[in-house]
Amino acid sequence: MSAGAHVDRRGTETVPWQAVASLGTGLFGLGLAVGAYGAVVPLLIESGVSPDAAGFGMTVYLFGQLLAVLPADYLARTWPVHRVAAGGFVLGALGTALGATLTLSAVYLSRLLLGLGMGVAFVACMTYGGLRTSGSATATTQGALGALFTLGLAAGVALGPDAVELAGPAGPVAVAVVLALVGGAVTLRIRPVGDRPLLSLGRYLAPFRSATGMTLGLGNMAAFGFLIVATTWYSDVLAGVQGAPTLAVLTGFSLATVFGRVGGGLLAGRLGESTAAFCSLVVLAVTLAGVTVGLVTGSRTLLLASLVATGAGFGLPFGPLFSLAFANLGDEPGVTLVGMTAVGNAGALAYPWLVGRLLSETASYVPGFAVMTVTVVGVAVLWSVSLGVR
Repeated sequence: MSAGAHVDRRGTETVPWQAVASLGTGLFGLGLAVGAYGAVVPLLIESGVSPDAAGFGMTVYLFGQLLAVLPADYLARTWPVHRVAAGGFVLGALGTALGATLTLSAVYLSRLLLGLGMGVAFVACMTYGGLRTSGSATATTQGALGALFTLGLAAGVALGPDAVELAGPAGPVAVAVVLALVGGAVTLRIRPVGDRPLLSLGRYLAPFRSATGMTLGLGNMAAFGFLIVATTWYSDVLAGVQGAPTLAVLTGFSLATVFGRVGGGLLAGRLGESTAAFCSLVVLAVTLAGVTVGLVTGSRTLLLASLVATGAGFGLPFGPLFSLAFANLGDEPGVTLVGMTAVGNAGALAYPWLVGRLLSETASYVPGFAVMTVTVVGVAVLWSVSLGVR
C-alpha cells in the first residue's frame, strides 16, 4: 500500500453506502451465477449426464469456496482488502464465463473458479465491512452485503430457467459476468481500510475445536450450505410437476429467502440469538420435511408451498448464527469468518452430489430431501444440547 494513500484506521458508526453499492454489485453478479446453475442442471441431464455428475458441479463450487477462505483472509492481511475483493470478483467472472459451454469438464472448471472467486470475495467484503465500520453499522453493512448476494442468488434461481430457455446458458452468464466485472472495477475505487497482523494457522483452528464452534459451523452448513444444495435441484424438481407455475414458485422461494434474512435478525431481537437460531433450524427442518412428504404423497399443493417456505427456512438462521459466532468465538473477526465458512462448506460438500446419486439410484428426489431433513433435525438437536435454548 502506498505511503500516500488515505487509509481508515478506525471504523465509523456510519454505513458506507457507496462502498456497499460497489461491493454489492459484484456480490449480486456472483450470486446470480450461483443461482442460475439450477437452470443448467436439467440441460445437463437431458444431454445424457447422470444426475449425480450434474449435481457434482455444485459440490465443486462448495469445494472451491472451502479452498479459498483461508488464503483469502491471508491475502486480506497482506494486500488492501478492497483489492482482494475486486480480485475475487474477476476470478468469479472468469469462472462464470466458462459456464456458457455445457461440457462437463467446462462446467466443473467453471464451478471451481466461481467457488474460488466467491470465497475470496465473500471473506474480503465482510472483512472490509467490519474494518470500515463499528457498532451497529457493522451489522447493517455486513447484512446489506449478504442481502445483495442473496438477491443475486434469488434472481438466478427465479429467472434462470426462463433466461436459459430464451437465450441459452450464455444469457444469464453474460449478465452475471458484466455485473461481477463492473463490481470489481468500482470496488478498486472505494476507500482503503486499515491493515491487520498475520495470524498463525492455530489461531484459525482453535475456536472450532470446541463443541460451540462446531455446532455454529454445522448450523451454517444447514442454513447456507443446504441453500446452495437446494437451488441446484429446485428447477428440476418443478420440471417434474405437471403444470407447476415454476416462475411463481421460484420467485416466492427467492423472496422468502431474502425476507428470512431480515426476519432472522428481528427474531433474534425478540427471542435471543440462541433461541432464534434453534427455532430457525426447526422451521427449516419442517419445511424440508414438507417437501419430502409432498414428493411422497404426490400432493402438488403441499410440495409447491413447502418449496416456497424453505426459502424462509434457509434465510432465518443466518443473522442469529453469525451474531452468536462473533460473540462466542474470540475477538478476531477473521478467525470467525474463515471458520464458519469453512465448516459450513465442508459439511455441505457431499450433498449436491448425494441428492443426484440418490436420484440416479431411485428415480426420485424423496431420499435426497429426506437425508437433508434428517441432517437439519440432527443439527437442531445438537444445538439444543450444546448451546441450549433460552
